[in-house]
Amino acid sequence: MFRRRHFARHNFSIIAIRLIFVAIFIILVGRLFDLQIRQHDDFIKEAEAIHETTAIVKSERGKIYFQDKNGNEYPLAINKKYYTVYVVPKEIEEPEVVINKLSQLLSLTVDEVASHVNKPNDPYEEIKKRIDDENIINQIQELKLKGVYLKSENYRFYPFNSLASQTIGFVAEADDGQIKGRYGLELYYDDILSGRSGVFTGVRDAFGRLVRSVFSHEESAKEGADLITTLDKNIQFSAEEILKELIEKRDATKGSLIVMEAKTGKILALANYPTFNLNEFNKVTNYSVFRNYAAEDRYEPGSIVKSLTMAAALDLGLVTPDTTYDDKGYYLLPDGRKLINYNNEVYGKNITMTRVLERSINTGAIFVGQKLGAERLRQYFKKFGLDKVTGIDLPNEIAGDLSNLEYPKVNLAYLSTASYGLGIAITPLELLKAYSAISNKGLMVTPYLVAAIRDSNNVITPVTVPEPERVLSEKTAETLSNMLVSVVLNGFGINTKIKGYSTGGKTGTAFIPKGKGYSEDMIHTYIGYFPASDPQYLILVKMDRPLATSDSASHTVTIAFKQMEQFLINYFNIPPDEK
Repeated sequence: MFRRRHFARHNFSIIAIRLIFVAIFIILVGRLFDLQIRQHDDFIKEAEAIHETTAIVKSERGKIYFQDKNGNEYPLAINKKYYTVYVVPKEIEEPEVVINKLSQLLSLTVDEVASHVNKPNDPYEEIKKRIDDENIINQIQELKLKGVYLKSENYRFYPFNSLASQTIGFVAEADDGQIKGRYGLELYYDDILSGRSGVFTGVRDAFGRLVRSVFSHEESAKEGADLITTLDKNIQFSAEEILKELIEKRDATKGSLIVMEAKTGKILALANYPTFNLNEFNKVTNYSVFRNYAAEDRYEPGSIVKSLTMAAALDLGLVTPDTTYDDKGYYLLPDGRKLINYNNEVYGKNITMTRVLERSINTGAIFVGQKLGAERLRQYFKKFGLDKVTGIDLPNEIAGDLSNLEYPKVNLAYLSTASYGLGIAITPLELLKAYSAISNKGLMVTPYLVAAIRDSNNVITPVTVPEPERVLSEKTAETLSNMLVSVVLNGFGINTKIKGYSTGGKTGTAFIPKGKGYSEDMIHTYIGYFPASDPQYLILVKMDRPLATSDSASHTVTIAFKQMEQFLINYFNIPPDEK
């Protein structure tokens, strides 16, 4: 009896267990059916939304380099990784710990960090940006503070800060979120430096990183190319120091100093002052400092143009260095106005053309200009490129203005003043290019700033530069060069003379236009080349509105020229060409 009851209970237990397993099985099958059939499409869509992605793969922007006389390269513009520390306040479990640790590591006050951390409903709060100290980053990572995150980004960094700032330019974020060049070489060569972004289609892992696999598709990014500039680090640095000293000593508003290889057009230094720190361009309030004065500032250069007027007349055989005229100290226009010499000087009878340049005599330039006439003077000024951009690889370059010499506007007064550099307006770079024809046996070169482009495969492609253009006969250039050497030996260029070295050059002191006349403010310019027996280097120095001087250009910018010349002699170990 006992055995029967025990057996019955045993059978019942087995049946119950079996029924439970069947029920569980039925539930599992139903759930699997629901997941695989009914909710299949929903899960697929959700998984795709979470994991599949199409992402832009940014290219690495190319770098910009200085060189030195030995061909060594120095980075002017590079890409640097910075980190941003941010918090998600609602994820922070120990606010006080986070506040204290971050304030210590990031050199912030407790209150500064707390103002971000104590926002429990805020999903994102930046604590500090642009951190480039790897030690700090490593310490933050090792702490593993919940709710504290790091975000890395590439930023443009300029190791030399303000050196050649207007020439290099900088980058900034455009409206479309892309990093674009602003000003200088960064803008002019933006497409080459930027490269091309790629596109990735695939999945991300749990940390948001792109996962490359056989199922992903990627159009590779093309890295930006590097620019190897013509700028010499040491010459550029010296040029900026010399220019800064000149501008500050004379209490001038601004200035430029350019050094160019006379035979090639290669720019070795292009200095402007005032300048600015490329890494802090966002702190600049006067945006005019971003402009490259040498390429974007047009001005009436004054007497420095007399050499170009003389070049035209020599080339056409209208005068020789020994041609003479009589100077009364002024030229009387038909309407009764007088055009006078600087400081009302009167030089008297039998003044030679060489003397006209040596003493920078306005009436002598008028005498030559009238021999030429407006048509021929205009033609030669255009041959020198005074009405067009130089073609230098800089953005926003402007052309000169010769409109006063154009018909029907031109008259005797405009012809006369244009012959000594007033009533026309040109840039320092246009003036430098024109003078290259004098120093280079009649061949005018095109100034340029980038020597070569290096792609991501380290293939270097030299930049193609226009061939020199003949604008004067070799004989004319040689004759005029000898006259400009005499300006240094016997005239207003004497302060540029260095014993043992022949130098040719010309000063320019011009008043700045105001209304229909001229103000008392002046611009001083000097341009010269050396050694004059075989010119290697052209140097231009320009200074605007000097207040702390009553001197002319012969006592101001000439000194800066001489300093630059002496540096080049020492730097390149140039031997003397005179006994």
